[in-house]
Amino acid sequence: MNHLDIATAKSEEKLFPLIRASVAGKLLQMGFRPSEISSVLRVTPAAVTQYAKGKRGNKLGRNHGHEQIIDALAEKAAQRIRSGTGSLELVELLDSAYQLLAASKGQRILDSKLRSPTRNKWMTILKERLRLELNAAQKCLAIANRAHDEHSKLLMRMIASDSVRHADIVSQLMSWLETGHELVFDPPEQAFVREMLAIEDRASESSLSKSIKLPPSVARLLLESIDMDETKHERLLGSMLKIIGPDSEGESEPSRSANH
Repeated sequence: MNHLDIATAKSEEKLFPLIRASVAGKLLQMGFRPSEISSVLRVTPAAVTQYAKGKRGNKLGRNHGHEQIIDALAEKAAQRIRSGTGSLELVELLDSAYQLLAASKGQRILDSKLRSPTRNKWMTILKERLRLELNAAQKCLAIANRAHDEHSKLLMRMIASDSVRHADIVSQLMSWLETGHELVFDPPEQAFVREMLAIEDRASESSLSKSIKLPPSVARLLLESIDMDETKHERLLGSMLKIIGPDSEGESEPSRSANH
């Protein structure tokens, strides 16, 4: 079985065979039967056997960050098997694939060379932040794997997912600094942003944590996190409208520089 270079993957979907093969291997080590594994992964028992024999799918190279992501998904699959609550959803595979791509990309950029003293200062700051975000994601996934209640697992995985996305943003900025290309802003249509802003505004008005008064608990923290996200989304969309400007709908050019 060949090692897959995650850096060359063009989309999250291309990582699905790798993820399924890696999770199947973990579940087999836990003692689950091929029939149980095939059900939770939505593949045939024959496919699981081929995964085990190395005749189908690729496998991850030795990378602690990648193993943490697969371990978290394998534990989730194991819980579904034990509780009989169904299979892994497509969105869960997509999220794990996204995390693998972001972690792989972040590592490549960490190892790249700097091009100028000016960029060097910014790159040093971004490198450290990237390291912290990836480390936070790994720590949270490890804690989630050890947690006994579903609410704590969900909260830790949510924080891990946020950290991976932060790392992806930082790595995108690092990539831009390295190429030296002018950053281009190609905004969505103003009408769409306004529509999204109206949706977020309505969601913010119906605060879940205020409407559903749970006692102090991790569950209440999860509701509060939704409210915080809605507030953040509303603020970001409002700021995007200001960047787009009132005349954006009448512009004929497809993109504008972000230097404003």
